[in-house]
Amino acid sequence: MFCANCGREIPPAAHFCPSCGHPIEAGADAVRAQVGAAAPAPSFSTSPAPPAKKKMALWMKVVLAVVAFIVLVVAIALWATSGLIEPIDRQLNALKRGDLQAAYSEVSTGFRDAMPFEKFAAFVKSYPALSRNASHNFTSRSTDTDGAGEVKGTLTDDRGGVMPVQYKLVKENGAWKILTIHVGPEK
Repeated sequence: MFCANCGREIPPAAHFCPSCGHPIEAGADAVRAQVGAAAPAPSFSTSPAPPAKKKMALWMKVVLAVVAFIVLVVAIALWATSGLIEPIDRQLNALKRGDLQAAYSEVSTGFRDAMPFEKFAAFVKSYPALSRNASHNFTSRSTDTDGAGEVKGTLTDDRGGVMPVQYKLVKENGAWKILTIHVGPEK
């Protein structure tokens, strides 16, 4: 038997190396140390390692954050201005049915002061796109801090004619009311 520390030969009954004083190991570990055998190799799993996750590039994260911010701003703007369209829809539906009184009920006090009902009826008659509207497309709507709103778009009549239209609205008693209607190219 040989010392695992200094490699010198040790007498069989010794408990310490007579040369360096290192304690002698007992059992299988001592035998391996004496013959110079290496410890058994550790066992490894044969299952494949999980695939490494790819990290998203910083520029891609920035682009996604900007796009998400823009979508959020647009959604908030659409939500905040969604009430502007409601009185216009009601008025256009009433005009299509020929109900001028219901259409006139969607206008503000300021509109009524500037245009009494008889003048409103003449105004509607002079712009057939209002009473013959088949559809509308409002491409722009906005509000300001003074409680005024603006909606721009087009009216398509039942014959396919397209006419630009612009509405200005104000809040009265917590509801949007039409202040002005401009039919035709923007002024």
